[in-house]
Amino acid sequence: IFKELNLLNKKLLKTKEKILKNTQKNKKQSDKISLKNTQLASVISAISHELKNPLSVIDLSLEMLKDENLKDEKLKNELLEKISRQSLKLNALTHKLNFVFNLNHEALQMQEFDLFTLCEKIVKNPGFERVILRGKSTRVKADEFLIEQVIINLLSNALKYSQKEVILIAQDQKISVLDFGKGIEKNQLKFITKKFYKIDTKSNNSFGLGLFLVKKILSIHKSYLEISSTVSQGSKFSFKLH
Repeated sequence: IFKELNLLNKKLLKTKEKILKNTQKNKKQSDKISLKNTQLASVISAISHELKNPLSVIDLSLEMLKDENLKDEKLKNELLEKISRQSLKLNALTHKLNFVFNLNHEALQMQEFDLFTLCEKIVKNPGFERVILRGKSTRVKADEFLIEQVIINLLSNALKYSQKEVILIAQDQKISVLDFGKGIEKNQLKFITKKFYKIDTKSNNSFGLGLFLVKKILSIHKSYLEISSTVSQGSKFSFKLH
């Protein structure tokens, strides 16, 4: 009898251990789901906020156009132009969100190319007249299109916050973008690569996705963004490829 009781006790202990393991596993899965739901709610809230302004402008403009007493043709054209601009903004936001959420390792099209040559091509684009390119030929293996988006985002940000020239350096498989703008407060540095975060909350032309997109692209290239900044002097954004 004692032998049977001992065996039964061992079986019960094993069953207890198995139940505990399953409980812990279920708790971990539940915590993961809870975290994902929280993150999803945060993203939905941020997207709703981004959509609110252009939709409000479109709604108000349409209401004004419905007014039968509105005879001013110039004002009508201005309202139609507003609707057109905000529609383009909504399309751009949709495209950017789709691009961000579908980025993954499998989507990479790795190839060898010259980083300096890519920068030469970028700075010839309209809007980059204040960019001064420095460096030398340096070859890397990466997704050229995505790295181009990274550099364009960094330059666009630098130009937005600086009235002076912006310096772009490409050498030794590394990119650095230096601006001489107002700089970034230390307490903001850890947030600027987060989704929908804006340094300038007054700006309606930004979705707060630029640096988040940069961070995500670099992450799938097994790289990261280095940021240093001094208030009233400027900022430096750098990353290295292989």
